Amino acid sequence: MLKQCCSAALCWGLLGATAWAQDRPLAPVTTKPAAAKPKPKASGAQAQKPAAQPVPGAAAEADSAGVKAIEAIFACVAQGLPDGWQRAWVVVTEMSGSAKERTFEGRFTMSLEAAGDRRWNFVPCNARSVAQGVYGLNDFLEPEKRNWKVATLLFTPDGRFELKYDYAR
Repeated sequence: MLKQCCSAALCWGLLGATAWAQDRPLAPVTTKPAAAKPKPKASGAQAQKPAAQPVPGAAAEADSAGVKAIEAIFACVAQGLPDGWQRAWVVVTEMSGSAKERTFEGRFTMSLEAAGDRRWNFVPCNARSVAQGVYGLNDFLEPEKRNWKVATLLFTPDGRFELKYDYAR
């Protein structure tokens, strides 16, 4: 589970996100390194949920729901990460869409380096549920910000995350 999660960062990431165009394309993706082993499920102190900061009214409810949504996404992502991972990216791309139905594809990469220059594919517990979870974060966006084409969610081992949206194809 996410170890440290600041409610202000969550509110910004979910409620105040703005359009973002990727500065550079993803580095070439290769197969997972041979030394990488699946990470066991978190237990004990690692499984503790972060303490929520008090936020008045509806913002507190949205914050709590947002934290739970991000935790659920990460719980699935973490099952595919090897020991020693430093960054994990979930890139959800709209493959087709209309006013009634949108289809998405998830791409999952990770790096063993903090800089993230070399990336490898990994397999979360269920790619479809992760992509649906990222799409479900739309509930926390203003209606005019929900028509993104690519959502990039970056996780780090210290429990931080970054969520960016790209509105251009």
